[in-house]
Amino acid sequence: MDREVGSKRSAIWLLGDSNPAQWQSRLATPLDPRHPARHSIWTPILDALQEHVYRGARLRLDTSNLYIRNAVEDPHTKPRGTSRSWSPALDGGSERLAADLRAHRPMFLLAFGAFAFEFARRALGENPARAFSSWGARTMGEEFRQRASTFMADRVNLLPLLHITIARGKFIESHNYFTAADGANYFQEAGKALGDLLLTHRTTSDFWIQ
Repeated sequence: MDREVGSKRSAIWLLGDSNPAQWQSRLATPLDPRHPARHSIWTPILDALQEHVYRGARLRLDTSNLYIRNAVEDPHTKPRGTSRSWSPALDGGSERLAADLRAHRPMFLLAFGAFAFEFARRALGENPARAFSSWGARTMGEEFRQRASTFMADRVNLLPLLHITIARGKFIESHNYFTAADGANYFQEAGKALGDLLLTHRTTSDFWIQ
């Protein structure tokens, strides 16, 4: 399984959790389109985003070369969820991501799930470091809204999205917690919010299908 796919020159980076241990020998890339996890965590958001930018400005996001990688390759290297102390190998991985972010400065860094979000926070030097279990659907939703409200085109903007919680038994609660609204649709709300950011900054990068 490749370590990454797409172009680091893309303005939009997707950061997943880890390679699926059971299937990584049969998958080609992180968030491989053949794996169902991609279509649980990203496709519905992308669909809502595409509809929003098309209705708003007759545009469509070009997704052909988005940069995609996982925080770690081996899921067994992830720390215990309650631990703020990470192994040297994990810290080294975060530092490598930090170097890539400094070199390429994508406008959007979309992190899927609590571990990927904390991994990206550490890469960006955000303090204090936290146990990734401290990030739940509610707190990630709060972070998403706060970060979207202070978005700036000339910096790396880290935005957390949900990972497997949105496809498990408490998926209704995850919609409600992330959006802070009972009965809301997380996919629609997140897609629309990302679409609004793209439309606001539509001329700052080559986002669109020509």
